[in-house]
Amino acid sequence: MAAIRQALMDNPDWVRHDPELMQRIAGAGLGGNVVDFNAVVRDRLLAENRRLRASREYMAETARANLALMGRTQVAALSVMDCADLPDLDTLLATTLPVSLGVDAVAVLTEGVTPLAGSLAIRPAAPGFADQLLGDDNDYTGEISGPTAQAVFGRPMGSQALARLDFEGVAGLLALGSRDADMFEPGQGTEFLSFLARAMERRMTPWLKD
Repeated sequence: MAAIRQALMDNPDWVRHDPELMQRIAGAGLGGNVVDFNAVVRDRLLAENRRLRASREYMAETARANLALMGRTQVAALSVMDCADLPDLDTLLATTLPVSLGVDAVAVLTEGVTPLAGSLAIRPAAPGFADQLLGDDNDYTGEISGPTAQAVFGRPMGSQALARLDFEGVAGLLALGSRDADMFEPGQGTEFLSFLARAMERRMTPWLKD
């Protein structure tokens, strides 16, 4: 017991940094009308410690999720750049890319042109279609209506992420769709979506010119 006491005397931070141990050592509060200021301070410190711990865990989880999303986006962009032609890209958009990005559908819409007949994911759209969906914005994340889902993906979706495309004179739209209505919500960051959109523009522009 003497050795334990001396160890705690020499290393008081052992107790200070362990809220549960500090509470156990402090014991029950005083009875009657006596105000235990130590208990009040201790409880506040415990609450603050729990809040900081929860905040730290949330930040760590968010960082891990962002790293995973960045990795998936980079793999997707490299896959796009590796495509040899439009049919190859169309197959990638319809099959591999949704799995890589963790979504249910990926589509590229080109306004006023039909770059590939009988395509699966590269779809023609009327001029002004991107403006109709995005207004003055360059991207959008959130809910999707039934008619819009049909026009963009050709099937029902619960939520979508959209990014404006510019193929040097041909306007377009990159669309990610999910059956989960909560996957894409307003206010989400769109940096990775924008990165993928720029890769799509770089790869498709020469083919559309041809």
